[in-house]
Amino acid sequence: MSLLTIDENRLVLAHDRDCARIYRLILNGEAHSRADIGRLLELRSTSVSRVVGDLVTRRLVIETVGEASGRGRPPAILVAHTRRIGASVIYVSSQSLSGALVDLNGHLVAERRRAIASDADNAAIAAAMAELAQNLLDAMPAGMSHAGTAVSLSGLIDLKQGQWLMASRWPRMRGLDIASVLAPVAGPVTICRNLDAELRARAAREPEHFAGGTVLLHWGWGIGLAYAVDGEPFAPAGSFGEIGHWRLAALHDRPCGCGNTACLETGAALWSLLPALRERWPELDQDEIRLARQLAGLDLLALPEIETAAGLLARALANACRLLFPARIAVSGPFSANPQLWARFNTLFRAEGTMDGFAVPELAGVPASHLYEIHGAAAPLISRATEALLLER
Repeated sequence: MSLLTIDENRLVLAHDRDCARIYRLILNGEAHSRADIGRLLELRSTSVSRVVGDLVTRRLVIETVGEASGRGRPPAILVAHTRRIGASVIYVSSQSLSGALVDLNGHLVAERRRAIASDADNAAIAAAMAELAQNLLDAMPAGMSHAGTAVSLSGLIDLKQGQWLMASRWPRMRGLDIASVLAPVAGPVTICRNLDAELRARAAREPEHFAGGTVLLHWGWGIGLAYAVDGEPFAPAGSFGEIGHWRLAALHDRPCGCGNTACLETGAALWSLLPALRERWPELDQDEIRLARQLAGLDLLALPEIETAAGLLARALANACRLLFPARIAVSGPFSANPQLWARFNTLFRAEGTMDGFAVPELAGVPASHLYEIHGAAAPLISRATEALLLER
């Protein structure tokens, strides 16, 4: 799946718009020759040849000679050079920072990971980020241009200032200036909320399931949500959707990594439930992707802590629906992989009801995958770098 989106309204010249349209056709596999392009866009052969020549010169397209099927010159085949541009993504994975280098089609060119101790401070996390960024640069294949580094974060973020304010995984980290750490290594740098990136990519992949208002709830190491209308995430200048840090009287004085007590996460997040889970099943992993496979076949509801967590989260989500009024809720994370727990959570959520005149939103579990987050974070950088190449004179 291509990560490329280009706003043709920003392309002033007709030739530039033709370049964007033709490149998109080739990248998506809808056109394989100059004749295909001319037929699909109803352009003259001279115009098509000029655009294809520009795309080949910029190494966005590769033109190869096909096999002859009779007399005459064999037709040329046009193929998108998908590794012409790459983008790095650094993201949070349980108690680690992970990095991925992706190409124009979202294929993983390289992956790296660094475990981060729970007592790590700004300096330790900054050093790990810079090392990841450099490792991904070093893994770029010959001929690839680097579009920049996207950092996808959980916790509290100041998007305008480019600061990672707080993450409950690493309570000693406060106000880390992401751009100052990474720009000298692998700029330009963008930062985004991890759930916004995931929701954007899921909506691009399945637009029919993300029409209207949609909430993406993540129930895993932490608890948070993103909200989108017709696939476009609501992305304010700062943090949003931190329902995991709503304070609940039922949780009394349980300490949270955010510095407060009685947060929803202290009774329902993976980090708080893992000790009880491991008492029963010591081999459980803390990586969410591997853990989802492990949890799928376990009798989780045999643990009172899980029943309590499901009830607390169901009420919190129902209250969030009275604020956002979504038509659909997608739930990701390892807990939704367990059929019995999922059925119980669905029942508890529906029992919370809604307001008169409003239907209870559709609730659907979605498979866990970091690829959505990676693609959603990388797409803006990939698109910007491709647009710059298309406009290059």
